[in-house]
Amino acid sequence: MRSHASESVDDFRIDEERAGDGAVVLVLHGEADLHSAPLLSNRLDGMIDSDAPGVVVDLSDVPFFDSTALGVLVAGMKRLRATRRPLRLVAPRGEVRRLLELTLLDRVLAVDATRGDALANVVRLGGSA
Repeated sequence: MRSHASESVDDFRIDEERAGDGAVVLVLHGEADLHSAPLLSNRLDGMIDSDAPGVVVDLSDVPFFDSTALGVLVAGMKRLRATRRPLRLVAPRGEVRRLLELTLLDRVLAVDATRGDALANVVRLGGSA
């Protein structure tokens, strides 16, 4: 996995990495909220418009996630699904997992405990998500 690019706003940062199969990993750092959602949306849109076979959003370093950021992920998932490509979330933190469970979005968004699991699922699902 090689690092590709990084963008930030306030204390929120997104690092982009590419896996060997071309899948994109967006690694989020900091609070994903109303202020950082536009950056997340722009980066996710860029990945969806690329030729990446799938996108992994790693939330391992995200202590707080609000409804605006969740909406961005749901919209991204719908756009990727329309092109038959998967979006996988990495959410090992209890707080983020609980939020996904409380909102029932864990039933809509594919959530993995590790980045390795998410990448394996992107490869497995390929163009059939």
